[in-house]
Amino acid sequence: MNIPYLIIFCSAQIIGLILILLRKKFRTLPNFILKLIFINIISHYLYYYFFYKGFISEDSNWPFVVVPIAITAPLVVYYYVMSVLYGKLKFTKVSLLHLLPYLLNAFIFVLYFNSTELKSTYLLLAKNILVSLYIIYPVLILKMIGNFYQLKGLSLNLFNYNKKRTLLVKLLCGMMSIHFVILEVKTNLPLFISGVSPTMDIINLFFLMLLGYAISYVIISEPRSLHLSTEKVGLGGFKKYSKSKLTRAAAEQNVLVMNQVMETEKPYLDSELNLAGFSQQCKISSHEISETINGLMNQTFNDYINNYRVEEFKKLAVEEKYKNYTILALAFEAGFKSKATFNAAFKKFTNKTPSQFLKELD
Repeated sequence: MNIPYLIIFCSAQIIGLILILLRKKFRTLPNFILKLIFINIISHYLYYYFFYKGFISEDSNWPFVVVPIAITAPLVVYYYVMSVLYGKLKFTKVSLLHLLPYLLNAFIFVLYFNSTELKSTYLLLAKNILVSLYIIYPVLILKMIGNFYQLKGLSLNLFNYNKKRTLLVKLLCGMMSIHFVILEVKTNLPLFISGVSPTMDIINLFFLMLLGYAISYVIISEPRSLHLSTEKVGLGGFKKYSKSKLTRAAAEQNVLVMNQVMETEKPYLDSELNLAGFSQQCKISSHEISETINGLMNQTFNDYINNYRVEEFKKLAVEEKYKNYTILALAFEAGFKSKATFNAAFKKFTNKTPSQFLKELD
């Protein structure tokens, strides 16, 4: 296979995505950082192109150049997610820890540059440090999303909130985790099997190409995953009702209470649950609950409740004692009142029908 031609083909696709984001209506902070992600991918392509064209040799110091480029990728994705959530970048003293991988590799590069016999060892060490970031940053991103929604634990269920707007975030997190596996094998397999490096390079290039196609598919199938300049900046922009005195801090406290009630008392299992009843259980006025869900979580009360019911259905579907239940019976067990409401909610939160979901389980 002619790798340089493959690189040119892959690059053209990413450049097309960059050109789309240059349009005026896409000039937002999240989309600017998304362009940086694409530029980082192009940088990988350039390195591979020059390497396989013979402009970069393994004996030179140039192979180390790919290390800071690859280190930057997960960091840029992290700040992309932050911009999607908050509409801005937040820097604290803890943010300085993001510089640690660069400092470590700068130190290793000094050793690498001044070495002759241990060059390959130092390069391997630097690459393993960067590869670890591709699994560390998805965890950090899940933690950031959980903090944003005031939820405990790390779970992909975090993406069920504002699902359409965070679809691209979910894709990037998932692909970064897969990339971790590819890079781990690519970095260390040549230690045990000689001559495997070109094959792993091709696999890595195909993965980057697949990433470009996946991003394109998400953008086309769900345009709201791109953030327009005419829209509210960030998902964290708390939108108060007129003449309301509810602050964002108070709304976040309300979410903590509401989520705790939902997780411990499971009121959503009651098909007759309404805003007034939920208000009494949370000891928060119905007006505040409505404003909190709408203004902070960008959802309706019904969506908030039905989201828990869909997740309950998915849990029941894998339990042995419910294996003979029909789909509708499981839906009623999860708290749904009608078949139509259940089907609509399930499709909305999973992009699948209940039948498709159960078929995939089987």
